[in-house]
Amino acid sequence: MRVPKTAELVASQLRRRIIRGELSEGDALPPEPTLMAQFGVSRPTLREAFRVLEAEALIFVRRGAHGGARVHTPSPEVAARYAGLVLEHRGATLGDVHQACAVIEPPCAALLAERRDPADVARLRQLLHEGDEAADHPVALASAQAAFHLAVVELTGNKSLTVITGMLLHLVELTNSHGGHPGADNRPEETSLAAVAADDRSSARATRRIHATLIDLIEAGDTQGAADLWHRHLAAPDHAIPGGPADRCVLDLLG
Repeated sequence: MRVPKTAELVASQLRRRIIRGELSEGDALPPEPTLMAQFGVSRPTLREAFRVLEAEALIFVRRGAHGGARVHTPSPEVAARYAGLVLEHRGATLGDVHQACAVIEPPCAALLAERRDPADVARLRQLLHEGDEAADHPVALASAQAAFHLAVVELTGNKSLTVITGMLLHLVELTNSHGGHPGADNRPEETSLAAVAADDRSSARATRRIHATLIDLIEAGDTQGAADLWHRHLAAPDHAIPGGPADRCVLDLLG
């Protein structure tokens, strides 16, 4: 049986404090001399523990006179980066990710419609408005649309599905940022920038109408209508259909 190194034991203690919420995002860890005395370890051992936690993205260390270690709480983005590497190693495609979203999100939309909570409707309308505000800024608009999708799951209150969905949406964002959006492959080479921009604006307006309709269906308590609409939305344009264009886009998170 392998005996853990002292640095691993120190890292484990600090990790436990972060995970249990005893330390919050941005909190500064005590100065090195304080931690060295607390754990009874040398400076090299403490710094090795810091490197372990940095590798796990649980802290970041600033060097210099005003430096020190500060806390990063766990996030779906961090989990997505590692999960994405596993998926990429296995040859997963963007279609796999869209298909997973198509399994998770429609039942969540139905659940929101079943319970008809005015607070849910208000939150979704707020996100829709934020998308309207970002209409002329493609990156911000994509982020607002992703936030809407995440909220459909998050508002159910299921933390497991929320984390998984957050990971999946972050993988889509990373893939698209590396030029992996499947829609680009379907455009003729001679398509002008103006035509591409017009196409994107048209797509954004269509997405906005679908999001608005989902809110109306949730407010009306139409569970089947909400689930069906959201399933069709996630399948278009064939992103979540096996063999569709997204299935030809292998995840590439390394650039």
